[in-house]
Amino acid sequence: MKVWAENRDHGPQTADYRSMQNPRKIPVKTKAGTFVLEMSADGLYAVRFPKVLSLRVPPTAGRSNLRDRHALRAFLSAGGGLAMTGWLSVLEGKLRGRKLDLTSCTPFQRKVYIALRRVPAGKVITYGELAKRAGYPGAARAVGNAMKKNRLPLVIPCHRVVPSTGGIGEYSQGKRWKKMLLELESVAVSTYHSVKLEKE
Repeated sequence: MKVWAENRDHGPQTADYRSMQNPRKIPVKTKAGTFVLEMSADGLYAVRFPKVLSLRVPPTAGRSNLRDRHALRAFLSAGGGLAMTGWLSVLEGKLRGRKLDLTSCTPFQRKVYIALRRVPAGKVITYGELAKRAGYPGAARAVGNAMKKNRLPLVIPCHRVVPSTGGIGEYSQGKRWKKMLLELESVAVSTYHSVKLEKE
């Protein structure tokens, strides 16, 4: 099988330094800590997570606050597409409807991120399946690199991407965050294969 790798034939990384001159930073305080939204002239450039997760991670999905999970599902059914719960409602309000600044992303990254945003809460997708859906079969490794470079977690829900071998895999914000977000979306992280992988 031909393994695809992102290279100059698919567009080099184009850094738009103008969009990040004097970025506007918006701190958003939540019970999980203070998030920082970085705004450029072209839109929402980055979502920075708290350095310390101040909210205790629920031990199992079954014990997650029922009201929070209902709020999450209601928001997602309205087309929000974010991993939001009651305790992150303030952040959700700040993120909703904002234009995204993807000026520094390669064409490959943009296609992968667009495909990923179509994966709903409560579902997970493998790196290989996401690569195929974005139009680059065999590019699982390159998709992994794109997840590492994702500066808009939650908006581009890279926590929903998992390895085909099982487990939850890595996360740019740390496995503790990934585990918590998946549990709040009702994914059984220890045996995620019991939840259907998102398919076309």
